[in-house]
Amino acid sequence: MPVEPHKRLKDEEIRVELCDPEDVEKIAEGLYVCFPEVWWAKMEPPELRPPEEITRHKRLAKRLAPSFKLPGMNWVKAVLASTGEIIGIAGWAGPGVPLQNIFRRSAVEFYGWKEMMGWSDEEVEDMWKGTSIEAWDGQLGRDDGLRRECLGDEPHWYLAPLYTYPEYQGRGVGKKLLDWATKQADATEPPTPLYLESAPTARAVYMHVGFVPQGTSTFLRRGPAIVRGLEAEEGEGKEEESKMEKVNVDVVAKETEEDLAHG
Repeated sequence: MPVEPHKRLKDEEIRVELCDPEDVEKIAEGLYVCFPEVWWAKMEPPELRPPEEITRHKRLAKRLAPSFKLPGMNWVKAVLASTGEIIGIAGWAGPGVPLQNIFRRSAVEFYGWKEMMGWSDEEVEDMWKGTSIEAWDGQLGRDDGLRRECLGDEPHWYLAPLYTYPEYQGRGVGKKLLDWATKQADATEPPTPLYLESAPTARAVYMHVGFVPQGTSTFLRRGPAIVRGLEAEEGEGKEEESKMEKVNVDVVAKETEEDLAHG
């Protein structure tokens, strides 16, 4: 989807900064607002859901809360400078974070969060009510397996999730949330790899910022120069690069989740 330049927010209109632990409920809310229902229907089947939407939000927020204590886990927010409103979120697991998706049910035991947070067995059971643990651990477990095949024990950045609130999509917010990590990754020698799961529909978006497809849904970035050579080999050249400049990373990120939900 083309991005109209005059709609892009100016640099001074957006602040990109680390989230506070108090932002966790806003993070959870945004996931429900920005991820499509077809995705949530898989992860939280309608027949299992509680009657009140706020209960779902609070349960997810509680599941994510201990990730703020995980060294190297960076919850990054895009903030509208004029109001302080959070308009986008990226979850960047930095180099050194164990290869275990924080959204998985098994993360509770893997990271020792039950003991860290002082949760009872009943609390853990309650925060996962209304969900398909098979979907969370199954799909995300398979994703972790593909990431391990690709990178092994190599330190890397991992993106999950990335979203922008609908009213701010197409205004350069998602790109800034990507840049937060890519700039740090490129500052090392050699550049630190970055990894994400996506769908083929988002291929041009992520290639434009240096990601190279590793399979049907996985992308790896080892610095910005590599992908330019790949584009040339594929005959895409400047024409394709021009097209990619116009792609809305925020909208594609949302469409990606729809595609993954069908997978």
